[in-house]
Amino acid sequence: DRVIIAAGLGSPFLAQYLQTPLDIRPVLGQAIAYEGEILGDPDFQPAITSGDVHVVPSGVGGYWVGATVEFPDEQGEVMADEQLLNEVKEAAIAFCPGLQHLNMTEQWSGLRPRPHNQPAPVISQLPGHEQVWLATGHYRNGVLLAPATAQILIPWLQS
Repeated sequence: DRVIIAAGLGSPFLAQYLQTPLDIRPVLGQAIAYEGEILGDPDFQPAITSGDVHVVPSGVGGYWVGATVEFPDEQGEVMADEQLLNEVKEAAIAFCPGLQHLNMTEQWSGLRPRPHNQPAPVISQLPGHEQVWLATGHYRNGVLLAPATAQILIPWLQS
């Protein structure tokens, strides 16, 4: 009897079925995965952020580093800029030097959902639909905000 729309860039299409506009636009982000030894205290592996660059633990001895923010051009095209990814990598190593001793195992890019003319993320009831909530548009912080988003929604689901 309840619905949570959490489909990233697909969320506007779902909201449209309920005659409710939702403006979320794509922004390209690039990131890197590293594997190797555990950095720092093995019992305390927090996400670390400096200057909009994140180092996020992903399993034992694994870390994600990201991300770039690359906007579409006037034609709506967005191309991954290798120099921007190199800048993210250098910034991460500057505040987390142990990364330079790990193996870079993957590099990827993808479109991220960025709310237009409103703060990210969009966590709210869908206007006019009391049984539908939005948990979308986390932009570049979905991996960091997923637990907090769930905590916000749990009381509504339990009510």
